[in-house]
Parts: sequence; C-alpha cells; structure tokens
Amino acid sequence: MSAKEPMRCNRRQIVALLLLALFSWYWSATTLFPHAHQIDGRTYVHSHPYSGGTSGNPAHSHTPQQMQLISHLSLLVIALVPFAALALHLLGRPFLFKPRKTAARQSRPLRLFALRAPPAC
Repeated sequence: MSAKEPMRCNRRQIVALLLLALFSWYWSATTLFPHAHQIDGRTYVHSHPYSGGTSGNPAHSHTPQQMQLISHLSLLVIALVPFAALALHLLGRPFLFKPRKTAARQSRPLRLFALRAPPAC
C-alpha cells in the first residue's frame, strides 16, 4: 500500500460527505419551503428557505427581475450538469468515479437452461 492510497480514501470520503450535505441542503430547500407569489397577475411557485409567513402568503416578495433570475438559475443547473457529464464522457473521463470492471464468476457456472421464477413472499 502506497502513501497516497490513504489520502485518496480520505479525499473520497470528504467528497462523499460534501455531496451528501449538498444533496440534503438542496432537498430540504426545495421540499420544505415551497411558496407562491402573485406578480403582474401571474402566480409563481418556487422554493427556498425563508422565515415568517405561510406557504400561500410568504412574508417576503420578489421583483419580476428576481423571478427571472431564479428561473434562469434553475434552468442553468438543470442544463449544465448533464452537459458537463456528456462532455466529460466524450473526452473519455468519468464524471464522478472511474468505471470498474465487473467481477468474474469463477466459483459457480452459470445456469443457462434452468430458469425459474423468483421466490414469492
């Protein structure tokens, strides 16, 4: 075992924890704080942490420019991640983790003709 392997393991654990924290924050921000705004006769529904008010009557407001910015940022996030993954795939680089080879089954042969249904509970 080289000296770099424990460092790689620690880095992978740190990245995993940061991704878990980011996902948890994103999930809670989009799930726990949805609310609607009436701007220029249109109803805009979005979600972000805020204090006070209720879901139908939040204690804050947004200008039309802020609502447009929220829309553009949402579209950017939705479009940028798949584009980055595709670009990295075309360059031959993995998006997050390196692909691994599947393990070969050497202990037991595959049963080709003895198919059966899965067990029922």
